[in-house]
Amino acid sequence: MEVDITTLISLLAAPLAAGAAYGGVKVGMNGMGRSITQIEKIVNRLDHKVDLHGERLASVETETENLKERVANVGK
Repeated sequence: MEVDITTLISLLAAPLAAGAAYGGVKVGMNGMGRSITQIEKIVNRLDHKVDLHGERLASVETETENLKERVANVGK
């Protein structure tokens, strides 16, 4: 009888290990999905900040050109 229980336990070990491995992979994939979502949010915020910064730079460049023209006209 002891041999039968040992054989039964050894036969169940592989499916149990496979189930545990599947569960670990599934949890890992869910965690990775949440991480990717967080990374996307960060990238979108940075993209928005870069866009705003670019707009401010364009505005400053335009104002600088206007001031240069005014200074050149005053010297005439």
